[in-house]
Amino acid sequence: MRYAQHCPVALAAEVVAEPWTLLIIRELLHGSTSIADIAAGVPGVSTGLLTRRLRKLETAGLVVLRRREADLTEAGRELASVIEPLGRWGARWLPPPRHGDLDPALLLRDISRGIDRATLPAQPVAIHFRFSESRGPRWWWLVLSRELAAPTFHDPKLPQAMRIDCTLGALAGVWLGYTDWLDALRDRSIVISGPRTAVRQAIVWIGAGPYSATDAPTLSS
Repeated sequence: MRYAQHCPVALAAEVVAEPWTLLIIRELLHGSTSIADIAAGVPGVSTGLLTRRLRKLETAGLVVLRRREADLTEAGRELASVIEPLGRWGARWLPPPRHGDLDPALLLRDISRGIDRATLPAQPVAIHFRFSESRGPRWWWLVLSRELAAPTFHDPKLPQAMRIDCTLGALAGVWLGYTDWLDALRDRSIVISGPRTAVRQAIVWIGAGPYSATDAPTLSS
């Protein structure tokens, strides 16, 4: 889209404000480089549209395309200073996600990317999630090691660090910062089973996301 204005905001919006473009840049900033991995983070976009958006970003000097991979340029990486405050603004001022917007694959993918692998045990373990309702499989695992943190709906046959029974909304609520972990545990919207250290490990490993709404205003503010 062309705004035909001299304003830098208008010029920038011509590049990054088209549907899906900001989410594609978000995936690149989170370390996705292959086209397949980017597509996994924005499953609503077709392959053709994803390719067109990446080519436009390349023309604008934000991305370098190599076969089936994409890398941000210096100009593209600088968009972190735009995307991250936008995410925090959305968490602070917009309502929590609707139930229909929650997808276990995307939620656990985001959680896995935020885990500090240095805090994980030396040997690989798994967290078993049992969602009382979800789109698709209700049983998921997070495979955790110092080399990898990734979700799967196939039993990885690893030692189980804990089991977490919850709804998608409850897990999204604590990770996005709309609900405190301890409150969710007290009201049993999240139930953690396992060794005595399981609750502490869950809070340390999963924690809260980068756009956590912990400072969100109350309805009366």
